Amino acid sequence: MYRSRHKEDLDRRTLNFLSSIEIDDKILFYDILCSKAHVIMLYKIHILNKFEFATIVNGLDQILRNPERLVREGFEDIHEAVEAHLIGKIGVDIGGKIQTGRSRNDQIVTDIKIKARDDLISIIFHLINLIRLLLEKSEENLDSIMPLYTHLQQAQNGNLAHYLLSYSESLLRDVERLFSLYKRINQSPLGAGPIGGSLLPLDRKMTAKLLGFENIVSNTIDATSSRDFMIEFLSDISSIMITLSRCAEDLIIWSSEEFGFIEIDEKFTSTSSAMPQKKNPDPLEMIRSKTALVIGNLTSVMIILKALPSGYSRDLQDTKLSFWNSIDTVSLSLEIVTGIIASLVVNKDVMATASNASYATAFDVAEVLVIRHKVPFRTAHKLVGALVAKAIQNKEEVPFKSLSNSDVKLILEKMKLSMPPAKVIHIIKDMTPQKSIANRRSEGSPNPRKQMKTIKKYRILLDNYHNQVQSKKKNIEYVQENIIAVINQIKTKANSSL
Repeated sequence: MYRSRHKEDLDRRTLNFLSSIEIDDKILFYDILCSKAHVIMLYKIHILNKFEFATIVNGLDQILRNPERLVREGFEDIHEAVEAHLIGKIGVDIGGKIQTGRSRNDQIVTDIKIKARDDLISIIFHLINLIRLLLEKSEENLDSIMPLYTHLQQAQNGNLAHYLLSYSESLLRDVERLFSLYKRINQSPLGAGPIGGSLLPLDRKMTAKLLGFENIVSNTIDATSSRDFMIEFLSDISSIMITLSRCAEDLIIWSSEEFGFIEIDEKFTSTSSAMPQKKNPDPLEMIRSKTALVIGNLTSVMIILKALPSGYSRDLQDTKLSFWNSIDTVSLSLEIVTGIIASLVVNKDVMATASNASYATAFDVAEVLVIRHKVPFRTAHKLVGALVAKAIQNKEEVPFKSLSNSDVKLILEKMKLSMPPAKVIHIIKDMTPQKSIANRRSEGSPNPRKQMKTIKKYRILLDNYHNQVQSKKKNIEYVQENIIAVINQIKTKANSSL
């Protein structure tokens, strides 16, 4: 269709190689919305008369009402298919004017940005829903005592709420990043033309306002060829996926028979083709692999962009698939993880047993020695380490509390410490996981009182984010309503003048 200079049609294999038509249905609605804003502007600057304007808009509406009738085969992209369909229905004398003052170069990036804006808002809503659920589950599990792990070894005692709040904090930072990104996405490239603008008196700010953009991307080269918003979007949602993947890994480990801390609902597990007893956390395993794919898509887009010259190059077409696949993957992953967390069964007794049988109070014992007996921390560290080593040799069910007076006395003498063994034993036996957690004073610790304050604070923050994103969603919905209203006003004026 666009081959004005060429004497021959594209080779069929070349056309298939070039075409993005199979994935462009994602932006059909946005392309028509963008085209309506464009023809409103063309009418306002007197490039289109009332009849031409109405005819083009009616043709676009017909495509939107019956998208299945749009012929896609044989076209390089959805923009070419829409224009060809329009010209086929209303003729080239009118339909051929829709692309006046516009290139596919500024058209495609505008469509992508409008869709990305919608996708971003949807992802923020998904994040808010998941964080709300994590806060709810945290409150339910303030008393779910469990070991906290470093290097996958028991480190200190905490509670499940502490883990869940850690995911909440990470995801809240992702929400903040997406809000910041929204400002940079919400700049209009439309009207930049192929690369260097137009001789026509295009009103770029009018189309930007009609489409709900806050401003325009001023430089026409930058407007048509920059895709840094894609890199930023993919980076931000890669961060989301990394958090989900880490959460998935924890849940997979904790749901194993060796741990048994939690149980994943059967709706979110698969079974084995051979072993009927299996309850496999396959969706969580797929979260891990999907994370790798999303990170890979970010890398692909950056590599495509890294050596392009200024101005539009066809390489940019291949950024769309990676971009949209990642957005779809993240959206579905957030829904899956939300469902898994909502239906999670927590085995509090199993976690408590693991905590009581561990050496996870060792750090607490060392700190009590520092606080009550003014022992230098490094000395306390060495003493408690020696006590743990001795307790391991005893092989008792609750090993740390099996130490005898003579055991402790021998270690104190070796270290030339004058402390009574009975005091050390009292500290060890008195230090339960529950008391350990309740006595934590530092901010952000698993102390239930401090965690409850954090939960309340985050709920207020989430309400604020929800109100902000709801406002942005309403603004976008207004864009569609306003374009329809403006079109109807123009049509009404046209009819009244007849």
